[in-house]
Amino acid sequence: MMRLSARRGRPLAVLVFLAVLVVTVAALVGVAQGSSSTTALPTKPTRSVSFTVDADDLGGFALDAPKISSPSAIVINMGTGRVLYEWDAYVRRPMASTTKIMTAVLVLEQMDLSKSIRISEKVAATYEPKVWLRTGDVLTVEQLLYALMVRSANSAAVALAEACFGSVEAFVEEMNAKAAELGMKDTHFANPHGLDAEDHYSTAADMAVVARYAMKDPIFQRLVSTEEYSVSVGGRDEPIVFKNTNALLGRFDWVTGVKTGLTPRAEQCLVCSGTLDGVSIISVVLGQPASEVCWTESRTLMEYGFAQYRHVTLLEEGAVVAEAEVPYQIDSVVRLVTATPTELELYKSDSVTASIVVDRDLTLPVSQGEVFGHVFMTIDGEVLETIDLVADKSFEKTTLGGKITYLFRRLGN
Repeated sequence: MMRLSARRGRPLAVLVFLAVLVVTVAALVGVAQGSSSTTALPTKPTRSVSFTVDADDLGGFALDAPKISSPSAIVINMGTGRVLYEWDAYVRRPMASTTKIMTAVLVLEQMDLSKSIRISEKVAATYEPKVWLRTGDVLTVEQLLYALMVRSANSAAVALAEACFGSVEAFVEEMNAKAAELGMKDTHFANPHGLDAEDHYSTAADMAVVARYAMKDPIFQRLVSTEEYSVSVGGRDEPIVFKNTNALLGRFDWVTGVKTGLTPRAEQCLVCSGTLDGVSIISVVLGQPASEVCWTESRTLMEYGFAQYRHVTLLEEGAVVAEAEVPYQIDSVVRLVTATPTELELYKSDSVTASIVVDRDLTLPVSQGEVFGHVFMTIDGEVLETIDLVADKSFEKTTLGGKITYLFRRLGN
């Protein structure tokens, strides 16, 4: 009655668990004859059954944490925030252009993407490895956001800060207020771009927090997953092309963002995000002297994070979990089936409990899709998924004529 698929690991233990679950639910069925007004089908209300399976029965989880040389690092689950690995993740360090994650967050929450911004002298004078903006240039908020997150343009950060709150100073105040709101207790911003400055610092743990928050915004996701972006600016013969500074983006198809950083004090930094087999992970590396080592160790950390999980389909849509014969109809059965599939991320130490509850009588008439119970999937007492149990077909109430026809057919048989 029920199928299970697992992208990785050994699903046999879960399959056996679910098979027993179905049989037990079917055992809850009794026999009833109905009444003159309604016809009761043989299920009993508020009856339930539960079974639990341990994720480690699937096998194949990574056991040994990686050894890295970077001064600070952390890996978290993007969905739950669970820390999967950390190394000096709460030590304050300069974070270079990963600062721009917070800059983008504020701009996306405060500004219209189509708004035009005229570049000021202060913006044009902002340090860039390669100057590309001139005083008087006009770009939209969206174009500047791509410059900010793809090219890592410092001048774009200043332009957006001025346009958003009137001045860089006011914008920085809002950055620190947002950091406090997100619980980033070891972070202080002194500018919107991340160039080295006194009193400008964060931690790997705090940068994971803001990255997780930012990645909830689909526009932010689009920005940081863009490998190349071009913009036409007045007075230029050719479009300006921005190429993403994240060396892992495009190299591995599971990488989805987020932001690099590099200054003399901060050295190479990378906040990276990725999704593999339905599991989404964020890693942060701060203070790595060698860029190539930063990319390599970030990849290692991400792969370790993925290896802590299995993404499994516990119940397909339409899985039959209970059935009952329809009175006065030969060979007719109404089945309770799952209305939607059930897919879960299982951490290596998780134990998932499936509880099937039939909480009302099945009485004729029954409409296809009508809800008669639920399946609850819980981990550590927290309900992660609730799936409706619905009738798979419609059946009308049995009439007197129908009962007589049924009896004659039975006699004939």
